[in-house]
Amino acid sequence: MKNYVKLFCLSAMLLLLNGLADANWIGSESDMKFTPHLPNGKAGTPNTQHTQHTQNTPHSSSDSLPAGVTKEFLNSLTDEKGQKIIHNEDPEGDAMQERFFTGFAASDQFGYSISSAGDVNGDGYDDIVIGALFNDAGGTNAGRAYIYYGGIIVNSGVDVILTGLAASDQFGISVSSAGDVNGDGFGDVIIGANNNDAGGSNAGRAYIYFGGSSMNNIADVILTGAAISDNFGYSVSSAGDMNGDGYSDVIVGAQLNDAGGNAAGRAYVYYGGSSMNSVADLTITGAAANDNFGNAVSLAGDMNGDGYGDIIVGANGNDAGGSSAGRAYVYFGGSIPDSIVDVTMTGAAAGDNFGIYLSSAGDVNGDGFSDVIVSAYFNDAGGSNAGSAYIYFGGIIPNNTADVIFTGAVAGDQLGISVSSAGDINGDGYSDVIAGANLNDAGGTSAGRAYIYLGGLNMDNTADVVLTGKTTFDQFGWSVSTAGDMNGDGYSDMIVGAILNDAGGSSAGRAYIYLNSMTGTDIADEFFTGAAVNDGLGYSVSSAGDVNGDGFADLIIGAPYNSAGGSNAGRVYIYFGGIIQDNVADMIITGAAAIDLFGYSVSSAGDVNADGYADVIVGAIYNDAGGSNAGRAYIYFGGSLPDTLADVIMTGEAASDDFGNSVSSAGDVNGDGYSDVIVGALHNSSGGSNAGRVYIYFGGSAMNNLADITMTGEAAQDLFRKFCLFSRRCKR
Repeated sequence: MKNYVKLFCLSAMLLLLNGLADANWIGSESDMKFTPHLPNGKAGTPNTQHTQHTQNTPHSSSDSLPAGVTKEFLNSLTDEKGQKIIHNEDPEGDAMQERFFTGFAASDQFGYSISSAGDVNGDGYDDIVIGALFNDAGGTNAGRAYIYYGGIIVNSGVDVILTGLAASDQFGISVSSAGDVNGDGFGDVIIGANNNDAGGSNAGRAYIYFGGSSMNNIADVILTGAAISDNFGYSVSSAGDMNGDGYSDVIVGAQLNDAGGNAAGRAYVYYGGSSMNSVADLTITGAAANDNFGNAVSLAGDMNGDGYGDIIVGANGNDAGGSSAGRAYVYFGGSIPDSIVDVTMTGAAAGDNFGIYLSSAGDVNGDGFSDVIVSAYFNDAGGSNAGSAYIYFGGIIPNNTADVIFTGAVAGDQLGISVSSAGDINGDGYSDVIAGANLNDAGGTSAGRAYIYLGGLNMDNTADVVLTGKTTFDQFGWSVSTAGDMNGDGYSDMIVGAILNDAGGSSAGRAYIYLNSMTGTDIADEFFTGAAVNDGLGYSVSSAGDVNGDGFADLIIGAPYNSAGGSNAGRVYIYFGGIIQDNVADMIITGAAAIDLFGYSVSSAGDVNADGYADVIVGAIYNDAGGSNAGRAYIYFGGSLPDTLADVIMTGEAASDDFGNSVSSAGDVNGDGYSDVIVGALHNSSGGSNAGRVYIYFGGSAMNNLADITMTGEAAQDLFRKFCLFSRRCKR
């Protein structure tokens, strides 16, 4: 029996360790350790490194939802105030769910740059990257970029934080997916830092970070500007696969490079490969002084249908159409790409600054050729600086005449301050586009707007969806981008930046995600954050078993940052299954004290008291009953009328143990007919600093809170190393 118990414990340990893939961790390459997300500065080890990686994905001890729980049911769940948890639907059944991410400090201008990141962690959901060029973590205005993972439940906890290396670098001024430059099957990202001094004062840099199942925050490829004041990295983008070698390539703009004349500008293409290097493979130089060639760069898709990726480069200062009318240039890929321009588009009037922003538009007219969108946000067609954006259709021989023109509605709106493909938000097979107008006043002075134009065989210039900033001077629409398909519902999602939003501090900035489905033509007005802003609703999700004994499996969802019981006390919501599944929480259990983070982990506990009803277990990692941040775990017995009073309370042994970081049913370890539970204390130091401990509690008719089996990490940071060893999901 002893060996059987040991064997089962090892299995349970492995089970728990697999669950630790969802634990938060922060650290540098030399100090990689698990650390929980620290809301509002709650005590923990402060991070003083230049780079920080936090993983903040939903915590679930269950790999599958209860039988009979459909995506439609998940999409209809609400909290006690009637707000949707997974999905917001309007009365017609159409939906576009709004979710926001808030800057972390005053003046960060979080959301200055935004982009889809592709799927950097390989979980099948697209991710996003957001820049905050004035963040001070690495020095004044060193800058930061934040990666948020997609998932069936998209939460607002940052998963990877990338930090600028030196003051004034402005790391994050530009961000983009890099495609898959090293061919490992994971999406990669590229971040610009236009004022980095490594190549000379303000020569600039761009950093490529490879994705992976456990993506880190160390740049894998560093690209450096050639000369002082080049502003290399002011713009960055994937270049698709320009040379057809099977690896994605990248393009970086240096708008103030002087090779073609003072500030003529340059753009550099770097080919991907299994051993990608930092030497430019293709260099394209601006035609004349002050052209600012490279102020914007983008993948153009495959405009001419030859199977190679093409690129588009803006030169907003070009004078061919009048002083600073601007230009954009398309370069076709090929087996040996060259720097000879293939298509030249020219601004309509002096001062338009055409080409200042541009993007692939996908295939908006469904002809099989990629299209592009180019902005001129100082264009006066709709009034002084109302702005315009232009779509050019691809073709075997693309032309330089705009096929669709979108015009700003009111003087000063600056339509086209940002432009992007929106993907296919309504699932009709045509790509759609989005354009920002950051100074639009519909929601208040300079609250801003974003306009969505649906593609189609006969695409027109009337906006099909209008998103409006909610607060004066937010400048909503400063940045726009497709977000890929973050929640895996088959519809493209979008992201919009509001760089001067004050929710996180004066001009901290905000970014809004719109998760689309059905027609994509109506907007749900309420914010998607559960009962209150930043609840973290959906942070942990699990099957609850059959808590009320009606024969249907139930669902438990955690909201560890809910403040109903005190700031960040936390909450959990239980939804009973049934023939007719409604979307109202049947049980709501609230954390005992401020900053407990009750609901950080949730799971079915099996049937610990063998009464025929499933029980649940909930972790509260920052509960202070056993010492500051010692943590607690609570078991709630099921029943025909289950209540919200904890039946068994287990308490962490020592301060900062984070007991309850992970919780799960352990099956019946000792074979007595009662289900048992297992609880992790990630930072317990009994076996060395942060070696960690795991506790198994046997069930019984009178179950107590004394651990029956305790397993201790053998050395400092041991849980982290064992997790990597057993799961094979960490790279060192």
